[in-house]
Amino acid sequence: MGAAEVRDFLAGTLGRAAHRSRMDPDAARDLFGWRQLNAALAEHRLAPPRLRLERGGADVTQGVFRSRRSRRGALLLDLDAAALTEKLRGEATLIVDAVNELSPPLGRLCAGLSGVFAASCQANAYACWGGVQGFDAHWDDHDVFVVQLEGRKRWTLFGVSQPWPTRRGACPPATPPADAVDEIVLEPGDVLYMPRGYWHAAVGLGGPALHLTVGLTRRCGADFLHWLADEILSEELARADLPFEQGSAALGARVGELLGALAARDPAALGRAYQRQVEAGLRQAPQLSFPDIGDPQAPLAPGARVVLADGAARLAPGEADTLVLSWRGVEFTIAAVLEATLGRLLAGEAVSVGEIEAAAAPLPAGEARAFVRELIRRGVLVLRPESPA
Repeated sequence: MGAAEVRDFLAGTLGRAAHRSRMDPDAARDLFGWRQLNAALAEHRLAPPRLRLERGGADVTQGVFRSRRSRRGALLLDLDAAALTEKLRGEATLIVDAVNELSPPLGRLCAGLSGVFAASCQANAYACWGGVQGFDAHWDDHDVFVVQLEGRKRWTLFGVSQPWPTRRGACPPATPPADAVDEIVLEPGDVLYMPRGYWHAAVGLGGPALHLTVGLTRRCGADFLHWLADEILSEELARADLPFEQGSAALGARVGELLGALAARDPAALGRAYQRQVEAGLRQAPQLSFPDIGDPQAPLAPGARVVLADGAARLAPGEADTLVLSWRGVEFTIAAVLEATLGRLLAGEAVSVGEIEAAAAPLPAGEARAFVRELIRRGVLVLRPESPA
C-alpha cells in the first residue's frame, strides 16, 4: 500500500470491511515460503496442536506422528514424512501456527503490527495441494491479513452477521449470512484483510498453494472495562459492600456514587494507563546483544551502533526539559536534547554511540554512555551484530 492508501485503510476500512491489496510477490516470499516451511519441519519439533491437518472442516492429524520415549522417559512425537505426504495427497491442508517465530522477516512484521496496534499478533501458515476446503465457512475473533505466497486460492466472503463479535458474553453468531458478498481468487502477492467477525471460506484450486494468515487480536471496550474494575479498587467506595439489604433506593444511590467516582477520573490518564498495561503484557521475543550484556565496565566504542528493540514505543513531552520514552509499557525519563536522536531510533534507524554522545554534549560527561549501557542491559537497545562492542 502507498501512504495515502494506508491512511484511507486505517480511517475507513480497519475493523469495518474486507479489503484487497497487493504487494510484490518476491517480498511476500521473503516473509515465508516453501524453503522456510521445509526447514521448520526438519529443524523444529512441531507437534499438535501447533502443527495439524484439516480436511473438510475435520481434524485429520492422527497418524502423522510416531511416539517414542527419550532416554529420560519423556514422550516425544516425531513427524512421519511418508504419512504426512499421504495425507496431503489426500487433499488435507497443513497448518503450522506461529511461523513468525520461525522466520525473522515475518517476526519483525508481526512485532511491528503488535507495536502499532498494541495487539497480539501471530502468523500461521497454510499449505495445500488439492481442491478440498480445509475449513467450513467461519469467522475469526481477531482481524486477519491473508498473504498469498504461492499458488492460488479461491475465497468466498459472506460479510458479517454481527459487528465486532466476541466468543464470550452475548450469543456470538453461529451461522453465516445466506448469500456470499464476494468471491475472489488470490494469487502470489495478493493480500486480503478481513475484520473480526467476517465470515469466509477458502479452497485451493489444485496444485501446491501456500498462504499466511496474520492475526491481530485487538482490545475492545469490554476489555478496558474489565481492567477498570480492578483499577477502581484503589477507591474505598469500590471496595465497600453493596447495600442490597437496604433496598433498591440505597443500592441505586451507591451505584450512582460509583459511577460518579468513575466520571471524576481523567479519561486521558485512564487511557494512557490502560495502554501501558496492555503493551507491557504483549508477548515479545527477547532481542539481546550477546556477548555484550551492558556491563558498565566493558568498553563501548563510539562507532558501535544501536537500534531500538521491537515493541510498542512512543515519545511524549515530560517535565522540565525532559521527554518520556514509553517502551513495552515501561517509561523512561530522558533529557530533551536527545529528542532528534530518539526520533531516529523510533523510526527504525541504527544510531552510533558517538552520535548519541554528541547530541547529549550539554549533559555531564559519561551520562549518555551510561544511559546507552542501561538500555542495552534492559533490552531496550540492541547492538548491531556487526558493531564493535
